Amino acid sequence: MTKVTISGFDELKAKLASFNLKEEVTNTALEKAGEHLREAFSNTVPVLSGALQESMVKSEVVDGKILIGPSQQGPSFRAHFVEFGTSKMPARPFMRPAFENEKPTLEKIMGEEIRKGLKL
Repeated sequence: MTKVTISGFDELKAKLASFNLKEEVTNTALEKAGEHLREAFSNTVPVLSGALQESMVKSEVVDGKILIGPSQQGPSFRAHFVEFGTSKMPARPFMRPAFENEKPTLEKIMGEEIRKGLKL
């Protein structure tokens, strides 16, 4: 078994806390990254009628969290059937692959917004 020890995390955490990021800065970063991910979901969803593609929404930031995915109304109720499949339909995942593909871009967007907020 290989053991990996990462040191310096406590110092990094303290350093980031010392920046005293304003909620406005982190919320802006989440909003911009969230919009990018919402577009990625819309662009990768399998399209039959386009209704599921149009149903991708982004919530407001609440308590440092944002929700992105199909709305809870209309035909989007079947999004999880598409993502995970059913006993009669194979899965056609679009959210997980889109998130994995966009992760570096999301990190870049958030980093840029935080740097702007810190005036770096």
